[in-house]
Amino acid sequence: MPLPVVSLRSIPGTVAFLGCGDLAADRFCADSRTLHPGDVFVAVRGTTSDGHNFAAAAVRAGARAIITERPLAEVSAPQCIVRDTRRTLAWLAMAQQSFPADKLTITGITGTNGKTTTTWLLRSILRQAQIRTGLIGTIEYSDGWHSENARLTTPSPEELALLMRRMTVCGSSHCVMEISSHALHQQRCSALLLSAAAITNITRDHLDYHGSWDDYLRSKLLIAELLRPGVPLLLGLDDPGCRKAAQLLQDTQSRSFGFSEDCQDRVIIRESSAAGQSLQLLLDRDTLNVRIPLVGAHNALNALAAAALARQLNIPNDAIIPGLQQLSGVPGRMEAIQLGQPFNVFVDFAHTPDGLRQAMATLRPVTHGRIIVVFGAGGDRDRDKRPLMAQAVETADLILVTSDNPRSESPLQIIEEICSGFQSNAHVQRCANRENAIRTALHSARPADSVLIAGRGHETLQQIQDRQIHFDDRRVVARILKELT
Repeated sequence: MPLPVVSLRSIPGTVAFLGCGDLAADRFCADSRTLHPGDVFVAVRGTTSDGHNFAAAAVRAGARAIITERPLAEVSAPQCIVRDTRRTLAWLAMAQQSFPADKLTITGITGTNGKTTTTWLLRSILRQAQIRTGLIGTIEYSDGWHSENARLTTPSPEELALLMRRMTVCGSSHCVMEISSHALHQQRCSALLLSAAAITNITRDHLDYHGSWDDYLRSKLLIAELLRPGVPLLLGLDDPGCRKAAQLLQDTQSRSFGFSEDCQDRVIIRESSAAGQSLQLLLDRDTLNVRIPLVGAHNALNALAAAALARQLNIPNDAIIPGLQQLSGVPGRMEAIQLGQPFNVFVDFAHTPDGLRQAMATLRPVTHGRIIVVFGAGGDRDRDKRPLMAQAVETADLILVTSDNPRSESPLQIIEEICSGFQSNAHVQRCANRENAIRTALHSARPADSVLIAGRGHETLQQIQDRQIHFDDRRVVARILKELT
């Protein structure tokens, strides 16, 4: 299907032109290496390079015009000057798909932990309300009918627009999406208007990209700019990062959720076990009693967030309660693997210090024996968090430090940097081969123990140097458990 021609005079904000009075085009490109003759080149400032420095190369490759943030004297082609080319690229992507986001009720969820589970819970509620719903997140992209494996938590503006167009074509009226700090910082979602939004928590993560926790925090706060007028931002105020966010967003309407009595939306855990928990949700004047098959206080908060967001979308309680109760689990999120063994095994995506602390806090009250943990840390990422991850699992009875996605780094070096955070290595074993580490953990488990395999969750590919190998923690666990029976 041919793409519509877009007049650049219709770009939101102040637009100026050099060498022309307007530009109308149907093809735009932000990478001079993949540009085709006749494309309009969008000069985007990246993290390691600036597209403005490649504008001349783009013209030599056949670009008919340049969209830029400043006049480029060295470029002879017509130029469209805008304030922010990233925002412009996001708007152009939606314009080329006839603005599908305008036809959807969109909910955005950001936060260090909890995004995926909260989006899945909210989608379950919306489905219970007979609302066809698309989903965009870490595990999958769904248009409401068909699903595919996700490539990024929040895709590029071009892919985002295509996904949303697919949603409208197949009859979805709602979209629930995870919005990463990278996507917020890079303005990938700047062409969206959110009908509901939440920040679950803000703890240490992605500092290899953001540079500091303060910059990471500021990126998360950008979600407030995407809200429709009058829509409150839901903040998990049990989290110190969200409390800081509330202070910085004093001019933004917000609503709090959490365990604390001073939160506007509250959750009380009435009973919990390794099979799930009974919750009381206090939403405005209503009290909702639900039993969810998800373990852990963090999942109680995720359920509360999903319910509070559903209320903002005017979903009735008779859909919220069964919607929460019917979601049996989320792939790789405290996913229980039970094949008849006399101990618990959970595969979880926890890959940050806070995520590991939450996992440990989840397992301790439901474990009558020992806790055994297998975990590692990703290569070419924030190195300073590695010893902090060790501290987060220090109280486990047996710890096996292994490979996660080492990428270009030495697995042994990563393991040593993790182990520098332990006060004692008496209960710690180093095992660079992840399958061997999982096997050791499962063979060591006794009745009533809990084994946590952390870090990769739903992921099925492991990056080692320039190779990608298939490795699914859940399949490996299942195979080894069958060996034990």
